[in-house]
Amino acid sequence: MTMEPANVPSPSPVASASSAVGSTSSAPAGFELPFDPLRLVAAILRKWHWILLSAVLPALLGGAAGYFKFESHFTASTQLMRQEMSGSFRSSESGEAFKPRQVSVPTLVSLMKSATLLQRVSEQTQPRLAPRAILGDLTITPERNTDLITVTFRSARSAEAALRVLNTLGAEVVKMVRDMQAQEAADVNRLYKQQIAKGDEDLRRINQELLAFAKEAGLVSVDKEMDARLGRLGSLDFRYETLRIDYETLDLRIQALEKELTQHNPLAERLDAAKEKLAGLRSQFTDANPAVADQIDRVAELERMLPDAGVKQILPPRQGESAMAASFYQELLTLRTQKEVLAAQLEKLKAVRVTEDAKLRELPEKGMQYARIKAREQSVAAAQALLASRQREAQLYEENPPGYYKYFEAKPDQVEIAGRGKKLMMVSAGGGVLGLFLSVAFVCLIESMDDRIKTIADAKRATKLPLLAALPDFAGMDAVAQSDWAFRTWMALQARLAGGPNQSLVCGITAAADGEGCSTWVELLARAAAQRENPILAVIDRQPSNGVTMDLAAALGAPAEVVRKAGSVTWLVTPQGFRWDPDCRRQWWIALEEWQKTPGLVLLLEIKSVEQPETLLLAERIPQLIWLSGGSLGRVRLTMQRLEILRHAKCRFVGMVFNREKKLFPSMRV
Repeated sequence: MTMEPANVPSPSPVASASSAVGSTSSAPAGFELPFDPLRLVAAILRKWHWILLSAVLPALLGGAAGYFKFESHFTASTQLMRQEMSGSFRSSESGEAFKPRQVSVPTLVSLMKSATLLQRVSEQTQPRLAPRAILGDLTITPERNTDLITVTFRSARSAEAALRVLNTLGAEVVKMVRDMQAQEAADVNRLYKQQIAKGDEDLRRINQELLAFAKEAGLVSVDKEMDARLGRLGSLDFRYETLRIDYETLDLRIQALEKELTQHNPLAERLDAAKEKLAGLRSQFTDANPAVADQIDRVAELERMLPDAGVKQILPPRQGESAMAASFYQELLTLRTQKEVLAAQLEKLKAVRVTEDAKLRELPEKGMQYARIKAREQSVAAAQALLASRQREAQLYEENPPGYYKYFEAKPDQVEIAGRGKKLMMVSAGGGVLGLFLSVAFVCLIESMDDRIKTIADAKRATKLPLLAALPDFAGMDAVAQSDWAFRTWMALQARLAGGPNQSLVCGITAAADGEGCSTWVELLARAAAQRENPILAVIDRQPSNGVTMDLAAALGAPAEVVRKAGSVTWLVTPQGFRWDPDCRRQWWIALEEWQKTPGLVLLLEIKSVEQPETLLLAERIPQLIWLSGGSLGRVRLTMQRLEILRHAKCRFVGMVFNREKKLFPSMRV
């Protein structure tokens, strides 16, 4: 390789300072985004019509989908109120009045959701609604700390349909609980009738015994002591019989509850639910459908398992069983507790009766026998009166049960109509917001992935060099305005550039790739420098619009013949296929030494293809370089790679200029 000449001018101290500035500016700073954030805003503003269209289309699609999907709904609501069982049916003042057991709110809610009740309501709807469809649109809400239950039904057909289903449901609920009340009263009535018949037989037998004893003993009356003791014994017998009747009544109620609990078989409930589901599937598909066939097999399997389940033992209800079973089991525990209390009271009364009977034995034997027979008669008569009064009360409940709950019939003015307009607006707005968000996100994503250098901020971030000047878009500028801008820019650059011997100035302009505008900058700055009466030499890659031109190869061969006249520009045009081989570089340094003898000479050099080794060897000896970034032409990665190569070659950069600067916003310059 041919060595460079030893007498090549060395960089001046000022140029070294400029190099230090460039090196300092290239030092890594803190975290920063890989692109200019204002580019995102500018991209959104530039593509606002596409973004708006992307928001309008999903809004229209959402509105169209909602129009076919949503329907108007008619919601009817009313209330059920629990009624306390009053003593209005009490027929006597002795003992406790008959009262059916109360149905709790959870039990009633379970009854209202039962398959039996829903089937009754379904049979009365026109057109007919499936029980599952009724349950899906039915809402039952117990009001806290009150005896009220709010029932709501929503229909998509009409307000009349919602009212009809709701009122039918309320009527069936009241009828069902009245039937339950009448059935309980009928069971108690039968028990009382059996006990009354048995008491009549006992009373007839006692009367016969009393007549026979009086005839045999000739006993007419007893003394006061016997009357007092008989009265106490009769009172004890009356209390005993009352407790005995209550005890037997509790037995009946316990048996009824145990019967109810044994009938609440989870397997039977599952069978009813499976049959209901099968009916719903058959209303939509034929028996050949796989879903219908599977459901038929499931119903058959449950029917086969039901007889094998046997009688269900009375056990505490498990989690998942109905609230009705839990209510029945809780009431059964209460009745069993009451039965144990009554049994203890009966045992105590037996002991007191034994004591009173022992005292009566001290009386004359005939008087005592008479007193016993009389006491038995009074006890049986009192028990018969009590049984008769309670039997009449139970019969009244059986014939005319008042019911546990009162239903308030729903009126047409209580129906709420929910149109689909609000839902359509919400769906359309949601689609518009989603489309707007996605379109903005897409534009921002595309812009953030764009590797082009579009703004000065992008150029600074890629080059890590200070900005010296920015060339605006000349499309809206005339020749005078362009000349004025070039002169002002040259005046600003001259203060940053370092001079050499005889106040000469040598500066190279390079870029990452060809076509970014190095020739334009060299031409503009050369003409501006000529206005200051400096001799100008400009090395460019194209023919200028006017002026003295000379082939660069010829100029290097005869440097003394190159015109260096003050106030004029001599254009040294690079011939096609020219390369900075060792001979050309040697001639360049010799010519440069010759040219720098001219006082105030300004030499501007366009350096192309910096990735080539021979060009890089030239660039590293240029006293000062300016990096050019062309707007929307340069790439960040390529710029960083080329600058890294030049920095490794220890090229001395004064700063960076920006070509074809465009405003991101109408009245904003980045």
